[in-house]
Amino acid sequence: MEKYYQDTNIPPEIGFQIEFVTMRYNSPPHWHREIEILYILNGSATVMMEGEKYKIRPLDLIVIDCAIVHEVIYELPQTMGIRIHISKSHFGLSQPELEHLRIDCCPQKLASWQMESYYKICGHLKDLTVLYFEQKTAYPLRSGALLLEILAELSEYFSMPLPERALALDADQQGRVEQIFRYVEEHYAEPIRLQEAADEMGLNKEYFCRFFKKNTGMSFMQYVSQVRLNHIYQDLIHTEAGIQEILEQNGITNNKLFYKQFKETFHCTPRELKRLSKDNPYL
Repeated sequence: MEKYYQDTNIPPEIGFQIEFVTMRYNSPPHWHREIEILYILNGSATVMMEGEKYKIRPLDLIVIDCAIVHEVIYELPQTMGIRIHISKSHFGLSQPELEHLRIDCCPQKLASWQMESYYKICGHLKDLTVLYFEQKTAYPLRSGALLLEILAELSEYFSMPLPERALALDADQQGRVEQIFRYVEEHYAEPIRLQEAADEMGLNKEYFCRFFKKNTGMSFMQYVSQVRLNHIYQDLIHTEAGIQEILEQNGITNNKLFYKQFKETFHCTPRELKRLSKDNPYL
């Protein structure tokens, strides 16, 4: 099972990480310290961040800036794509202002003057795919050069100065949000009460609620529900356990509410997903 808090730990001497992956797992709410670029080759994805939903189709890309909590639901049965993480701090050594910029790039928000640059970036990602499959000796050098071109386009055409109320978290806030995420991951199968979670973080309940909502875009109990939903999704696909047993193992006490949330999130019922997983080898 993938971690809910993702820290890519990119080596500082490299500055980026490229993954060509088949998306067989949804990505529950998480954040990381690097810029993430998601480019869909086959299938589609829905990215949820800052209270908005963005549908990403084949040959579309979306950029998720560092420290933004986001969730990704992939189209069944199989989505393939490129996932890239770029360290702002690494490239900030040669372009210090980069760390003070907010990168915002997705197909639904393109202005007319950004279109040419957007398709240029898409072209670089297509070239990156060809390089990956050819695997020639110069692949690391050429892929690195393409990443620099992409970063240059993003910083020139898709960036804005971070405001004082920047959504990016400072170091102390990052640590506290990470601590909350890990607490939920350790206890999601148990009854989780808001007061107990606040006590665990050493905060009063009202401040805890405001802090979590401000830095994740959702309430704490909404986040707990999403964590449980994603664990149940994986258990339905990868285990032979019955549906009711899976619900009980993942801390569900209100079945009616669960079924409503599951259908809204995954657009199918648990029984339909379980049946689909048996008929489809990609699941």
